[in-house]
Amino acid sequence: MGACKEAIYNTIERDLKKVYRAEEGWRLEQGNGDDSPAYVLVRRRPGKMERILVNVRMAASVGAADFEYVKAMAARSAAQGLPVSRNLLVVPQNVAVPADTADVDLFYLNTYAVRNGAVIWSRSNLWTAEGKPVLEKA
Repeated sequence: MGACKEAIYNTIERDLKKVYRAEEGWRLEQGNGDDSPAYVLVRRRPGKMERILVNVRMAASVGAADFEYVKAMAARSAAQGLPVSRNLLVVPQNVAVPADTADVDLFYLNTYAVRNGAVIWSRSNLWTAEGKPVLEKA
């Protein structure tokens, strides 16, 4: 895994653990393969188990195909006897999404945003208020 991708996934794990806390019984598990979700959040309680599939899409826009992929992954999981209570799609702030998210909840990362059609680290000081890069190639 490259350094940039590793930093993004470390941020995703940190933000998910802030919302889905271990003190409340949540456990964050990494996916195991190309055809599995990036993460699975699991919480077991007496007589009940909650599973949330978490997928990641770090792009300037998210299309309907991305939401259909998440739903298909949840259907495969249910067919294997592992029902899913929710589906999450992790995206940067200001991402363009279709009006119908097809029963998939969006989880916005605070530290990444879409500006001028590119995903940037939102705390970067390399961008002006108008959204132009400070260090632009001539």
